[in-house]
Amino acid sequence: MTTQPAANTYKRPLPVIHPDNAPYWAALKNHELRMQRCTDCGTLRYPVSPICYKCLSENHEWEQLSGKGTLGTWIVVETATGNPAWQEVVPYVVALVNLAEGPRITTNIEGIEPDQLKYGMPLEVFFDDVTPQVTLAKFKPA
Repeated sequence: MTTQPAANTYKRPLPVIHPDNAPYWAALKNHELRMQRCTDCGTLRYPVSPICYKCLSENHEWEQLSGKGTLGTWIVVETATGNPAWQEVVPYVVALVNLAEGPRITTNIEGIEPDQLKYGMPLEVFFDDVTPQVTLAKFKPA
């Protein structure tokens, strides 16, 4: 599922894209979920880092992941504070998804009522094209 908002209608904060994480965001734009894999020790790592947290190597490649995972923990945000643009989407779910390949990713869960969420439920990625430049990885029930 992909959404196509009208130009300049997305009002919530956007990620800061810099040289270290640009390949991650470029992959999302292509509707692929990719993460760094250390080419020295094999560690799949997230969040993006210029060095491997396990062996301190700077060597890595970007590996495409399956987009499958399970629900770890989550919160339901029911009151928007700060940026008023969040008021438009409450309640929303912020979750930690355990990816099939190992890493965990913080994301939003959509396509299910918050009271229907269950620990360990299978999820799959979908790509939300929020602006012409930025696509977000979100998850839904598999």
